[in-house]
Amino acid sequence: MADLDLRSVRLPDGRAAGRRLGGLLRSAGFAVDPRRRRISRVGPVALSLPYRYLGADDRAGPNYTGQPAVASYYAPA
Repeated sequence: MADLDLRSVRLPDGRAAGRRLGGLLRSAGFAVDPRRRRISRVGPVALSLPYRYLGADDRAGPNYTGQPAVASYYAPA
């Protein structure tokens, strides 16, 4: 189980990538709970997602808890 706010995952142009990423995770057997911002899976998996990490923007502002957050940028691989 892991916390993951899909709204903080962005493409290089700033568009949201979370909806597609959530679908890819579901296809790989993960349970995705966007309301609780959690993903989980039972059992091992070899997972390769079609994204390449570009970096993060620490000026994203507060997250859903009010704490400082970052937006993470990924390019389709």
